[in-house]
Parts: sequence; C-alpha cells; structure tokens
Amino acid sequence: MRTPLADALIFIRHHQDGEIAEKLRNSGLQYNMNYGVSSLLLSNYAKTHGRDQELADLLWNENFREAKLMTFMLADPQTITETRIADYVAGCANNEMVEIAAMHLFSQLPNAFQWAQKWISSPLRYEKMLGYLVIARVAITGNFGTVQDLVSILTDYERDILSTDYFVFQAVEKAFQEIAYRRQDLYPLILEKTKYICTQNKSQELSLQLDEMIRSIN
Repeated sequence: MRTPLADALIFIRHHQDGEIAEKLRNSGLQYNMNYGVSSLLLSNYAKTHGRDQELADLLWNENFREAKLMTFMLADPQTITETRIADYVAGCANNEMVEIAAMHLFSQLPNAFQWAQKWISSPLRYEKMLGYLVIARVAITGNFGTVQDLVSILTDYERDILSTDYFVFQAVEKAFQEIAYRRQDLYPLILEKTKYICTQNKSQELSLQLDEMIRSIN
C-alpha cells in the first residue's frame, strides 16, 4: 500500500513538463530540481487530498520545486506550529515560493496580520515581500482589520514603497491597493500618505509609479 508521500511524488513526476521547467529556469527561478508542474495542477491535487500537516512536512524535506510549493498548499494553517512556520519562511528562496506561500498558507493563519507585521519589519527581502503579500490576501478576502491596524503599518509603507527592489515595491503596492479598493473607510488614509510620499520623493520614475497608484485607488 502506497503512502500519501509516495502518491504525491508519483503525481508530480507523472505531470512533469520539460518545456515549463526550462521556462521557469530561464525566468531566473532557482531550485535544486524543477519538474515544471504547473501550480494549478499542484493546487488541484492538494484540494483533493485536503490539508495534511504531516504530509506537508514530509514534502518540505524533498529538495525540489513542486514538493516545496505543494507543502504550502497542504499545510494546515489551524495546526501548524510557530517553529514550522519559521522553517517554511526561512526556506522561501524566490518570489514564486513567497507568492504561493502567502496565497495558500500564511494569509489563512488565524493571526495572519500579526505575522505579516513581523515579516514586513524584516530586512530580508523575501520575508518583507511575504508580509505585504499576506496583507494583500487578507484584504482580498475582506478580513483586513481596523483603522488602527492600517496606521500601525503606514510607517512601513512609507519606507518600503521607496524600495529599489522591484519585487518588494510590487508587494507593497499590491497590499495597499487591495486595502484601498475594498475599504472605503481606509482608502483616504492611504491616499493621503501616498500623496505625501510623492511630495517628498525626488525620483521621477517612482513619482510616476506613485501617481499611477493614486489614479488607480481614486
């Protein structure tokens, strides 16, 4: 009788796609091994199987792309330990892992916003990205909190929207756009802060990006 881990590994290898794997490598995504299985196929498998922290941990020990991504899709946000969360976050080695982790696992933690606050204060790019993408997902699901919650991260916003790291900038922008789109009570604060940053910023390129953001949330 096959184990759940064996079934998952067989599924991954059965759906490997060399062309997709090559495209992923050419895009700059670095993995020890990459079978080129689409994230949609992995997600569908995980949904069929259901949340399974034990299987997620076993897959995490497998050092290739699809096992890492499926880990985030199978891990149980209700039972995962803080130690395991720290392991997973430390193991996020590229923007794809961060995006999948935020979408499928970390935005669904019971105290997701508090975790996100911790991550956005990190000097590490992938932790910072993760924090903002979790906030974006929380906003998308309609679960962003209070005015006080927004105020607590506006200083981080002012600092990180000026980041020269493209992926960090994108994550910050997405988080605050999603909040502004969905919360009429909060968007004036975001608009005011964004306009203020524009007046303090001397980069023409960033000014254009912030102007576009202002137009999009108005």
